[in-house]
Amino acid sequence: MPKLMKEDLHYEYSWTVTAGDNPKLISDDANHLSRNEGYEMLLYLNSLTGKDKADLSKKTRLIVEWMLKEHYKSTAPSRQTVTGWVVENFSKLSPSYPY
Repeated sequence: MPKLMKEDLHYEYSWTVTAGDNPKLISDDANHLSRNEGYEMLLYLNSLTGKDKADLSKKTRLIVEWMLKEHYKSTAPSRQTVTGWVVENFSKLSPSYPY
């Protein structure tokens, strides 16, 4: 599975663990996805799979990063809500991916 690394991401993030967060337990830590914290975004992007748990390319994961940073407007998104939004909007937005 082609995992993204910190260096692959196109946006700037905070890599400092904030009070109450544990990057090693982030899936249990909170249902909320902070799009400003690098370790949360990296873990989220790398956890995504396609239909029938198909592997995703790095480019697909980076498209999702771009979608979430440039087009997703919720201020407190749950991971489930975010994933639903990505699935619903990927076909429409991905052709405009600028990188």
